[in-house]
Amino acid sequence: MWNAVCLRVISGYSASLFLFHAADAACARGVYNNKICSGHGSCNPRNLCECDARHFGFDCSQKRCPLGPAWVAPARATDDAHYPVECSNKGVCDYEEGACTCDEGFVGSACQRLECPHACDGAGQCLSLKELSATYAVGSEPLYDSVWDAEMIYGCKCRKGYHAYDCSLRSCPRGDDPLTTGQKNEVQIVQCTATGGSFFLFFSGQGAQVPFDTTLSQFQSILATIPNFPRVKVSFGGTAKTVCSSATANAILIEFIYDFGPQPPIKVMGSLKGVAYLTGGSVFAASAGGILAGRTSVQGTKEWEF
Repeated sequence: MWNAVCLRVISGYSASLFLFHAADAACARGVYNNKICSGHGSCNPRNLCECDARHFGFDCSQKRCPLGPAWVAPARATDDAHYPVECSNKGVCDYEEGACTCDEGFVGSACQRLECPHACDGAGQCLSLKELSATYAVGSEPLYDSVWDAEMIYGCKCRKGYHAYDCSLRSCPRGDDPLTTGQKNEVQIVQCTATGGSFFLFFSGQGAQVPFDTTLSQFQSILATIPNFPRVKVSFGGTAKTVCSSATANAILIEFIYDFGPQPPIKVMGSLKGVAYLTGGSVFAASAGGILAGRTSVQGTKEWEF
């Protein structure tokens, strides 16, 4: 196969026709592997490399880095910012490897996440704002799931007994002021009527599944499996022997005997993600003065201080 190229002679009025073999006009070979278009593209009729989506350069030897929402960038229009950019504008791309070298404090393939300090010192979880906000909205949609940085801002959620931004400090014991009187423990109520199945109980974003025929001692053991669930005293408000009664609603009284002051409300659900788990009845929870099965819940008023 022969290709023809016409060249105009600058000093005259004629044109010359040059013929050369196509084999002499191959596309560029890669600087790293000596392959045509580095093996990451195809050679077009003009003997130019057309690179695949991940590569670029005259020989397709350069590899693009991952894109992420820009941490800092000029807005393109009203409510149009944080568009995808290389290394999220918080790193430098190594085009030979196609990998981002992130600025200090940023991690992820595209430097798209804040790094949790000191890996939370082994005493906590590194969670996104989306995950952290969900712990305060159990049973409903998370409070912070659609904002641009919902899965970019990360922080430490410390285990009980630890605190500080990196969970590096041990917490001193807390307790009620012995010099004050007339204060009350927090008492929350769960009411269940059912003939079968189970319900879900959540506290501070953590939960467990409770079968309808769970006994009092079994229920106390289930609560103990929920991370960070405080020490409590559990009793039934009626004559029922299990958490759910098929005849009349059973009131389960949950008294917080160690962690004082107002407590996060217990949440209960008989169905989850559209699937019904509890049959033949319903389940409810009450706190901060709410009434269920003729019983009134109590908000804790004792101090909970260091």
